[in-house]
Amino acid sequence: MSAITQAVILIVEDDPLGRELAKEILHDAGYAVLSLEDGVGLLERVKIERPDIILMDLQLPGTDGVTLARQLKADDETRSIPVVMTTAYAQPESYVQAIEAGCAAYLTKPINSKLLLKAVATLLKR
Repeated sequence: MSAITQAVILIVEDDPLGRELAKEILHDAGYAVLSLEDGVGLLERVKIERPDIILMDLQLPGTDGVTLARQLKADDETRSIPVVMTTAYAQPESYVQAIEAGCAAYLTKPINSKLLLKAVATLLKR
């Protein structure tokens, strides 16, 4: 296994099926996978776990992925971690908000395994 495929990916997804699908795709590709079902305590968890990439849903209970991405990008300890925003709502406004919040990529659901793995591999090479 190469160093790139040993990377740690943190999934933040409230939908159990979506979370498990992303975990399976990434795990089968050789990545270490952590997951959260909401954004509660995300900043602290990221500072402890130090994931290489965060895969985060746009709509989360009590908050949203754009707000969380802004918090991550505003913190010196977490700003360099790429965030990939995922959403079932493929609206241009959502895309613009995610990019303006500092997200490195934006994927629509249902997650396409080839696109997810390509995005992860590309971000890990940066």
